Amino acid sequence: MEFTLDTINKEDIMKKLIVPIDFSDCSKNALANAIKIAERMKLDLVLYHSVMVPVGFAEGAPVGGADYSFQELEKQSRASLNEVVTEFPLLEKITYETAIQYGPLHEGINEMNEDGSVAMVVMGTHGASGFAKALIGSNAYYVMKNVACPVIALPEDADITKMTHIGIAGDFLSVPNPDLIHTVTELARAFYAQLHVIHIDTGDVEVKGQIDVARRMEKYLKNNNHTFHFRKFDDVEEGLEETAQELNIELLAMIAKHHGFFDRLRNASHTKKMVLDIPMPLMVLHE
Repeated sequence: MEFTLDTINKEDIMKKLIVPIDFSDCSKNALANAIKIAERMKLDLVLYHSVMVPVGFAEGAPVGGADYSFQELEKQSRASLNEVVTEFPLLEKITYETAIQYGPLHEGINEMNEDGSVAMVVMGTHGASGFAKALIGSNAYYVMKNVACPVIALPEDADITKMTHIGIAGDFLSVPNPDLIHTVTELARAFYAQLHVIHIDTGDVEVKGQIDVARRMEKYLKNNNHTFHFRKFDDVEEGLEETAQELNIELLAMIAKHHGFFDRLRNASHTKKMVLDIPMPLMVLHE
């Protein structure tokens, strides 16, 4: 990655929340949500704009060549980013900074997270319905797939600033690494939200096994208001959707095992309705 226009102080161990800004209403809505999350969780906020330079861009550059062209891009992006800042006076209540980099969005975020300082990414995706279809091929999809830190993807007009029910879905027949669920538990505490631990299976789950897992997870969830839900359905996605709706889940965190999760997500637009086809904010955690 080159042409970093704002240098993030990587010696600052304060955790950061990154919000990609492309100046659309969708990204501005994500920013509104991110401001509240950053305030509640005491995170530094980074308004991040990624510039993809078209092939051959510099060929038509005036005197000064490529450097002049990049300077123009920087100037235009900087002006637009500063305008966004003026639209959100609530930014004054938190610590924030702006950053502009050239290159793919997910690469820039990974570079910024080389020191492990990024707590999460919050970004919008276009499409208030058919969320999976809107997500596939989008920047949000590539960030969720290729960035190691937790990523929250918000459908258009989503508002999680007053959420009271957060779900975390995964294979809970064994106890997950506590580091994996740390961000979700902290988020739930910050919003005083009920945390629902959801396991959907197509086979019977022994009661003894449920009790054992719940008992072992208690020490990681003792500071959260939480409940466990072990349920059997013929179809996992339909079971997850039904359970999420029943529990009034406002943000669903899902544990992605390797790339299997994303393969299923990519195929969701070609199969029956899936939980991601409803306009529900989604948080992805990489195992």
